Amino acid sequence: MSGKLHAQTNGLILKFLSKMYPDGLTVKFIEALLYDWGIFTSDEELLKKNISYLISKGYVEGHDVELPAPIHKVKKVKITPKGKALLEGEFIDKNVDFEV
Repeated sequence: MSGKLHAQTNGLILKFLSKMYPDGLTVKFIEALLYDWGIFTSDEELLKKNISYLISKGYVEGHDVELPAPIHKVKKVKITPKGKALLEGEFIDKNVDFEV
């Protein structure tokens, strides 16, 4: 996944999770939503590259899992207040692009 596509995928994930706030989405459901946007990835790649980045920055958190946990144990995520602030433009992260 290229840097630009990686950043756009991160942005889409945050948008999806924002729509479901305060609930979260399963990684499998996020994978299906991305598929609808023409982004083809596996849940394993999604966890390793996108979800782990978003968790490390505090934009999302694992839901129904006790952290710290290995990334492959995360099955559901939800957006955090910091993730909502990023989405609302309060600050910028070059690895998250909301322009799709």
